[in-house]
Amino acid sequence: MDTLSPTSRPRFAVIIPACDEEECIGRVLDELSATLDPEKFALVVGVNGSVDRTAAIARAHGALVAETAERGYGYGCQSAIDLVSAMLPQVRAYIFVAGDGASDPQDVRKLVDAYEQGYAFVLGARTGQLGNWQVMKLSHVIANFALALWCGLLARRWFKDLAPLRLIDRQLFEAIAPAEKKFGWTIEPQIAAARLGAAICEVPARERPRLAGTQKVSGVTWRRTFVIGCRILAAGWRARLRFNRKAAVEFRRREKEFVAQPQRGL
Repeated sequence: MDTLSPTSRPRFAVIIPACDEEECIGRVLDELSATLDPEKFALVVGVNGSVDRTAAIARAHGALVAETAERGYGYGCQSAIDLVSAMLPQVRAYIFVAGDGASDPQDVRKLVDAYEQGYAFVLGARTGQLGNWQVMKLSHVIANFALALWCGLLARRWFKDLAPLRLIDRQLFEAIAPAEKKFGWTIEPQIAAARLGAAICEVPARERPRLAGTQKVSGVTWRRTFVIGCRILAAGWRARLRFNRKAAVEFRRREKEFVAQPQRGL
């Protein structure tokens, strides 16, 4: 059963998409629980298209769990966010963490520190640290550099990475309303945030080997990396078309209205 402490009012929801991750999801949640204050951080797993015991194990380790039959990284994230909206209306930002253990829980604090300095979108960039290249396969490193360059051209802002570890302010996320639920889930918000004029920051992040199981996107064959890369490129172009000058003006108007309203439950 999904439970929360009666006194907890977390400001951050840690969103963990997971598909067939029964071998490692328990360890991922244990690491996060040992690192993060449960009064400030809610752990929410978005189980998407799994056919194993991922959901049951996540619940047993104290996480809130949302399930969807749709298979796709973004579907898992969105199902978890929908659960947060229903259960935790006071949450101010979403923190996205890899469900395979590749994200270091210690890096979450860096994202939060940047958010508290006023950044609405914080990206944990991996490719700038040579030590991470020993963990990320060459095809993955090259693909991320190329996709980050494409993202920068569309967004008119330089990015180092398209990393899974990131923080997005809740109001900004609602303005983006991501449409890409599969391979475009990571690139769309980066382009949208830049096009909307949001405050963006990149912080160095560590990449670790997955704790168990098999890779579904990164670290796979060159051919699959190329196919996935093309799909991400196309998703980036669609995002560029969605977020034009009119969208930016509307976002700034909504932002001013939000700031003018009294905030409760913080």
